[in-house]
Amino acid sequence: MPDDTLSPLERVRRFAEREQLFRSAGKVVVAVSGGADSVAALLLLRDLGEAHGFEVVAAHFDHHLRHESAGDRDFVSDLCERLDVPCMTGEGDVPLAAEEMRMGIEEAARKLRYQFLAFAAERQGAGAVATGHTADDHVETVLHHIVRGSGVRGIRGMLPVAPLPGMPSLRLIRPILPLARADTVAVCNAAGIDYREDATNAELHATRNRLRHTVLPQLREENPSVDAAILGLAESARELFRSVERSADLAQPSDRAPGSVVFEVETLRGLGSEARLLLLEREAAFLKAEVDANRTRLRNLDEVLSKGSGRVAFGGLAVEVSVGLARLSADSDEERNAPEIPEQFVNIPGITRAGERVLQAATDPFPDDAAAPPAAAVPADRIEGALRLRALAPGDRMQYWGYRRKVSGILKSARVPTWERGDLIALAGRDQVVAVLGANVAIADGGEEDDCYYFRIAPPPPASPPLRVDGG
Repeated sequence: MPDDTLSPLERVRRFAEREQLFRSAGKVVVAVSGGADSVAALLLLRDLGEAHGFEVVAAHFDHHLRHESAGDRDFVSDLCERLDVPCMTGEGDVPLAAEEMRMGIEEAARKLRYQFLAFAAERQGAGAVATGHTADDHVETVLHHIVRGSGVRGIRGMLPVAPLPGMPSLRLIRPILPLARADTVAVCNAAGIDYREDATNAELHATRNRLRHTVLPQLREENPSVDAAILGLAESARELFRSVERSADLAQPSDRAPGSVVFEVETLRGLGSEARLLLLEREAAFLKAEVDANRTRLRNLDEVLSKGSGRVAFGGLAVEVSVGLARLSADSDEERNAPEIPEQFVNIPGITRAGERVLQAATDPFPDDAAAPPAAAVPADRIEGALRLRALAPGDRMQYWGYRRKVSGILKSARVPTWERGDLIALAGRDQVVAVLGANVAIADGGEEDDCYYFRIAPPPPASPPLRVDGG
């Protein structure tokens, strides 16, 4: 817990050094609303910047939510001029943005504000954005998360350092977290600096304001040290969550490809729900997909992983489980249709068009080439009637390892996941399938001692360049 005998500046300095808040920060953008907390943050960071060699730039965003908002902007601009601190201002129509983005006013205001702060930081070449969140904000955030049913991650409350929303390559820092609101007022008074009061902070329609003005005073009657107890709980959660982050970091995929990431199911089964959510968010960033997770979806994922098959959508990210593998893909809940493959006779030997690909058929084994698609060997005596290629059909059967079996069971035994089966092609004689082929799949029942035909799926050959004829 902070030592209240130290000055606010010294407490912030020690906190910043412990958390390495100003590491490699030649310039810091400070979000200044005009209230006591943000003004105190600007004053303290200006002093720390002079001592530690970084420059401070103020940034103010006008949400147009209050009649006094223009006055706040003018106040911040005048204050920065008096302090000789560069200042950037921005504004946005939050109600209109909330309507267009179909979100609440507070959420839209936060989104637009952080978009502006990211713009300001990029424009200024700053290494971090600092906000004026205090220990009181920290306590209220922990309570808010508990009320909303948060896990361990939420109970950590406000972190000293976090990725800036909307631009995770930038750091969001909270240097005055060790200070209480009373401390920020004292800092402003000691500097002879006025600050703005936001009347909406007293309105009880917002959950955070009710927690501040109703719930916390009641809790303090039960325990005068409840703020310190909540801050201690947040610190414990932060320490515990480090092991969750480590386990998520260690869980790495078996394969990455454009648009999808594949894990062994056992890798995901070995993670708790908090670590799984971190993993989903990490891979969603790689896939450029939005994650919309809640407890119900996380429970559904747990059931799918336990069952070993199924699909769960997390907004723009889909998780599909099959044959011991779990694929994460940038997807939607819309039904995915496999490309149509018209049934047609196969040229043996030769090339037959199969949708956007071709089927290559040969009477001798294909030359060894590690980069070539796999080939299937089909005994000649298994082919009855004209050989045809077509899409796989439910209930298809084929002779495999001496037994007539369902193709679906063969694919499962061969660990061909469901997301690859829609692109597979069946080669069929008169009564049954004799081979199943795909970009990475070649299943048939031929051996070296058999008289076989050989088949594989390949991309179509490149188009020939147009013939050029020069006039003479």
